[in-house]
Order: sequence, then structure tokens, then C-alpha cells
Amino acid sequence: MSNRYLLMLLLAVCFPAFGRAEVVHFKNGDHLTGSFVRLEGKTAIFKTDVLGTVKLCLKKINTFTTEKPVVVMLTDGRTEGGIFTITETGEWVLKSAELVTSVEKKGVVAIYPTKIYRPASPEKLHRPWQDWKGKANFGYNLQHSSGHSGALTLGVDGLRLEPPLPGLPPRRRSHFSLNMAFVNATDPVIGVRTSANTLSSDFRQDFFFSRNRHNFVFAEAQWDHIEPQNLQLRQTYGGGYGRDVIQRPSLTLSLRAGTTFVREHFMASAAQQTAGVLLRDSAEGLVGEKFTLSIFKHFDFSHELEFYPSLTSGGNYRFDTVTSISTPISSGLSFQTEFTDHYLSAPLPGTEQNDLVFSMGLGLKF
Repeated sequence: MSNRYLLMLLLAVCFPAFGRAEVVHFKNGDHLTGSFVRLEGKTAIFKTDVLGTVKLCLKKINTFTTEKPVVVMLTDGRTEGGIFTITETGEWVLKSAELVTSVEKKGVVAIYPTKIYRPASPEKLHRPWQDWKGKANFGYNLQHSSGHSGALTLGVDGLRLEPPLPGLPPRRRSHFSLNMAFVNATDPVIGVRTSANTLSSDFRQDFFFSRNRHNFVFAEAQWDHIEPQNLQLRQTYGGGYGRDVIQRPSLTLSLRAGTTFVREHFMASAAQQTAGVLLRDSAEGLVGEKFTLSIFKHFDFSHELEFYPSLTSGGNYRFDTVTSISTPISSGLSFQTEFTDHYLSAPLPGTEQNDLVFSMGLGLKF
């Protein structure tokens, strides 16, 4: 008797776990078993144990019913919930405890499982420090020979989408980046210590306005401290127009153009025979691009360039560029190589035009 009760208990525990799988029946007679992730446009996305995440064309689906409630986002801003079904006649039906309603396909923006939609719901209050995703990286180099030197590099690159629902075109997009390089060298013979520290931070807010969410206007603020150029602080404020030219899972390309106001504080050295802080205000144009490429999920390449031609001092210009290559080690850890360059066409006499930083280290996703 005890074995019989034990068998019944095992069946009760195991069968509900198997019952959570959802089955898609195709018009050619085939079927697919998996978990419903979302529906967007003309595509339904499922996660399977064997094939991983797959995208299915809705025209090829004969019947399908979700095991758990979903949320249907409508073009008029409303949402409806219930069990979603695609019938043999091609009709979309939503069944709740109260009633069964027909869903107009043209009026649907996207469909999500309730457990995915609720935490990222556009109606929910999202604090400015929430929903950020990105990566942080760090590296360190130490040398002891005829001289002693050390170099520490740190970087943060974060992105925040509103609403933070996967597959849904964003209304707003926030981007924050911070790159720091601390370089110190000591001559043990004469005991002279020199430094070449660099700090660059940038915050940009994009506001999408086109129906397909490719075009946007942006506002941007950037702060730079570049010791090799005697730049104590550069403040850059501006804005303009941008477009996401390519938006694919493995390939993206974004272009921007605008104008900026710049205030630069230079610390004059003794060799320049000038005391105090040199102030320089100017207006600059802005042309920027960002390109990312992922190959076989084992190689990620990104390149970002911002070019600033002076509008108040003819012939002068500057540019900032960041190029990085990362190779995943695990789901949240990667090995990263990064190259940055801050170029100034008209630096102070005796200082460098280029501030080049090459770093290798570990990257951590968040």
C-alpha cells in the first residue's frame, strides 16, 4: 500500500512539470514543444530544450494555446489578459475567467506571458537607477625593471530602455559610459614620479518619435579629464538627430549628428610660462557612429566614433574613439581588449595631440 501511495505522489509531482510545456501545431502536420516567450509582429518566439530559442512565422501555425495567462498589448494603449489561443480558422482568441473575446490581429503590438510583462510593465513606476544593463571591465599592468610603472584601467558601459520589454521598440533610451586610466611611473634613480591619468564620462538620452522607432532626437553631456593634454576639465553639452540604421541581434549601426557647446579648462605648465587656468569656450558640430557585431556568440566587436569640428575656430577639430573586442568566458564574464583615443588638433604647446590607451582585462555583465 505504501508503494502505491509513493507512486501516486511521484506522478502528481512530475506530471505538472511536464504539463507546463506548450505545443505548437503547424499547418504541414508537424509540431513543436516548448515554452512561449512572446509574440511580436508576424513572429512567435519559443524556447525549446533541443533547439534553444526559435522564431516561428505565424502564417505557418495551425493551432496553439498558452498554458498560462498572457498580456496582450494593443495599439490604442490598452492591455488585455487571459489564455491566448490560435484556432484552426486563424482566429485569435483570449479566454479569461469572465468571458471569451476575439482579438483583432492588426490591433496587437505584442503578447507576453504575464510573469514577463508585469516586472517590466510600462504602467509600472521605474526608478532612474533601475533596468540598467551593460558591462564593466577592469585591467591592471605592473612593471618593475629600470623603472617602476603601474596602470589601472576601469570602464562601465550601461544601457536603459523604456519600457524594458524585450522585442518591443523603446520610447526612450539612456546610455552611460565611464572610462578611467590611472598611469603612474617612478624613476628609482632620481625619485621622480609622473602620472598620465585620463577620465572620460558620457550620458546621452534618446527620444524616439517615428512609428517604427528608428529615428530619435538626443541630448548629451560629456565630461573629460585628460592629464597628458593638460586638460583639467572639458564640459560638452549638446543634442541633435539620430537614426538606428541597422538593428539586428548580431549587427547594429547607429548614426548621429548635432551641435554642442564646449568649455575647456587647461592647466598651464611651468614650461609654458603661463600661470593659472586657461579657459576656452567654443561651439562644435557633432557627427557620431556606433557599430557592433557578434559572431557565433564567441566574438563581440564594437566601435564608436564621435567627431567634433569647431564652428568658431576654423580648421580645429577633435575626436573620441573607442574600439573593443570581447570573448565570453562564461555567461557573465568575458576577456576584453579595448583601445581608446582622444585626439585634439590644437593642444597647448608642449602637450600631446593624442591620448592613447590600450587595455586588456576582464569584463563583467550586469
